[in-house]
Amino acid sequence: MADLPVLPHFGITIKQLVTHDVRFPTSQLLDGSDAMHTDPDYSCAYVVLETQGSTCEGHGLTFTLGKGTEVVIAAIQALQHLVIGQDCGKIFSNFGQFYRSLTSESQIRWIGPEKGALHLASAAILNALWDLWAKLEGKPLWRLLADLEPERIADCIDFRYITDALTRAEAIEILRKGKIGIENRIALLQENGYPAYSTSCGWLGYDSDLLRQKLRAFIAEGWTRFKVKVGSSVEDDIRRLTIVREEIGWERLLMVDANQKWDVQESIEWMQKLAHFKPLWIEEPTSPDDVLGHATIAAALKPLGIAVATGEQCANRVIFKQVRV
Repeated sequence: MADLPVLPHFGITIKQLVTHDVRFPTSQLLDGSDAMHTDPDYSCAYVVLETQGSTCEGHGLTFTLGKGTEVVIAAIQALQHLVIGQDCGKIFSNFGQFYRSLTSESQIRWIGPEKGALHLASAAILNALWDLWAKLEGKPLWRLLADLEPERIADCIDFRYITDALTRAEAIEILRKGKIGIENRIALLQENGYPAYSTSCGWLGYDSDLLRQKLRAFIAEGWTRFKVKVGSSVEDDIRRLTIVREEIGWERLLMVDANQKWDVQESIEWMQKLAHFKPLWIEEPTSPDDVLGHATIAAALKPLGIAVATGEQCANRVIFKQVRV
């Protein structure tokens, strides 16, 4: 690492960390509703990092559902002494080490570690730092990441607890291989954009008329991939998915999401009843911490051509390591 060029931004320090509790009353129209979270108010704990030595600010957030956002704000404030006064160049030259310092404070880590409200708080701060780094470089964040050398990306990772699955050297080798053809992929991305799906038409609380209205509007905009919430009632899921297929046809992709609603066997039996709608995947059918359960579900649904997606509430790299293996 010593022979790598030093990144700039030394001398720019974090002067202040400001928090905002931002909430939207999405529960009034059931926007965002799913089988587990029936009346969410989509919200966030928002962080602004003010700097000394630059006019740039870093903005970051972590997603919440309304109540409890104040708990995440309190956790962010409990961590701010680890951020204020820090030199940006020092942080960005070894982001992985800074991550470890943020998540390993000897007293605060006990109420995690690296999970729950404390980890959401860490995420808001880290997101703000990534935003600040990109702004200091004068690039969108995706381009900052694309331009970083493999060694620098590896420096952003705390490899503690995961070296049995992925070492720093192995990560660098993967990243080096990924550099092959990167400019062609960037050009393709800039020309065509990044493929995406919409969930905004498929919230569980929408009635039939609104569901059709939303689907037609998104199809008119050119969307070809749709995700629909399921899990409260098999009969109602069949009714709603029948409407979805009537509107999107069979040439467009359909995914479904249970938001952690079911037990393992229940997931298998439920999805067998929805298989004729040909969903590409079922997302988070069971507890996000149940790696073995997800594996069991995936094996049972594979003959039906249904994959299993998970990771939205995967707490940390240790769980991801198990999912990967």
